[in-house]
Amino acid sequence: MEYQFTHSIHGVVAKCSMDHEAFARWLNTEIAENPQEIVKILTELDKCRAAYPNHYECVFEGREYSLVFDCDEVMVKANNLDDAVDESQMEDGFQFYDQESIAFCGLEDFENFLKAYQKFSQTYH
Repeated sequence: MEYQFTHSIHGVVAKCSMDHEAFARWLNTEIAENPQEIVKILTELDKCRAAYPNHYECVFEGREYSLVFDCDEVMVKANNLDDAVDESQMEDGFQFYDQESIAFCGLEDFENFLKAYQKFSQTYH
């Protein structure tokens, strides 16, 4: 996952590569106002790794986007997406794929993204 952080009058703004735009939107919408949530998410990521190979799933439901992860991958999904759409179809065929509404990545990439955001944000506080 490629990402970039900038600082504006509105605070830190995240931008991600095309396939991961939903992660930037999630971060800018759900986390920018509540940066302490990152600590909770990182704690859950650690619990997920510790539970492996047993199944562990965690959901952080936000106002506009929800974050869902298990031991294999992380998904960010706009809450307004039609729940009737089969997510496995999106992942395999991308028929219903909307880059700003849903994105997937691995646990390690996601953790690096969050830690880079934290580090960048600390330079402006």
